[in-house]
Amino acid sequence: MMEDHRVHKLGHRAFFLFLSRRIKFAVFLFVLTGAVWYADRRLLQGEWSFWAGYAAEVLLLISIAYLLMVLLRTYVEYRCYTYTFTEEAFVVTNGYVTHREVAALYHQIQNVNIERGPFDRVIGVSGIVIILSGAQHDAAHNKIVLPAVGKTKAKLVQKELLVRARRNVS
Repeated sequence: MMEDHRVHKLGHRAFFLFLSRRIKFAVFLFVLTGAVWYADRRLLQGEWSFWAGYAAEVLLLISIAYLLMVLLRTYVEYRCYTYTFTEEAFVVTNGYVTHREVAALYHQIQNVNIERGPFDRVIGVSGIVIILSGAQHDAAHNKIVLPAVGKTKAKLVQKELLVRARRNVS
């Protein structure tokens, strides 16, 4: 049984999942920097060589700055994603600029699904999708997604939510 009012974090692997979603453009910038550097060394001569070298240095600085920004943003997002069990609801908190807190009353929980894509299986995480019963017609408001929870912890959270939902329906 999981403790009430204890704040739970996603786990260390969640950082790498969040990072994999954002790092593509940073990798592109480094590849572009390498291409400009290669063109400077091998293909260009004379006055153009000076400008290509300058462009490669500027692109390298931009690439490093962008990578550091992505790493910082991903770390802050990872640290701000928490969830808590209370007596009457399951509370998920996320966001670093705009703090968003979503509470699912246990008696409204209809299903608790665990989703694992191929990349999730590689890094050992699961996504928990909590389907709520409700009068709203918008499907986005009737579900809560908890991304990148460790595989064994996801099963514990699923079991705990279903036990509390069953207990509160009766």
